[in-house]
Amino acid sequence: MHPNQEKIFGTPVWGFMLQDQDLQTLDYVDYLINISETEQPKRKSNMGGFQTRDNLQKDGIFQEFNQSLLRMCKSIIDQYNNEMDLYIDGMWGNINQRGDFNAFHVHDGVLSGVFYCQVPKDSGRLILVDPAVRSHAGLIKNKNYPIIPERLALIVFPSWLEHYVEPSKADETRISISFNIGIK
Repeated sequence: MHPNQEKIFGTPVWGFMLQDQDLQTLDYVDYLINISETEQPKRKSNMGGFQTRDNLQKDGIFQEFNQSLLRMCKSIIDQYNNEMDLYIDGMWGNINQRGDFNAFHVHDGVLSGVFYCQVPKDSGRLILVDPAVRSHAGLIKNKNYPIIPERLALIVFPSWLEHYVEPSKADETRISISFNIGIK
């Protein structure tokens, strides 16, 4: 970096390791696989793979997880405005096999994120797209930010931040839970 250079317009991204969800995650995996065998997939940004309905936050199995998500997201939002009440606007499971990926997209709400339940090696990185889109046509470019998924990792970002998931190169299944957080 040049000594006279400042980086401005930073985009916040938050990462957590949910060690307390270790055993529950095994149940989440079984639950999501069962849904994939009994319900029709949703098609949004997923290219291949299975995406569940987007109201999993209402299912009993996720009630403790919901409270953890809301606590963590409240600690984030409080940095900006501590008078806001949050709710889970949507939550869905993602089951990806070799070759499956998610195309460029954004979410609804104020915060969005992903929790990784089962993550084989080389199952596709989450790529956060630099919001300075005008830089991509110039000599001085900003770069997209790749995140290598890990089991029990929770990544939270502003809902407006464009992102995608690279194709999986793994023979095993990657399973994650995505969500949107709204403000009341």
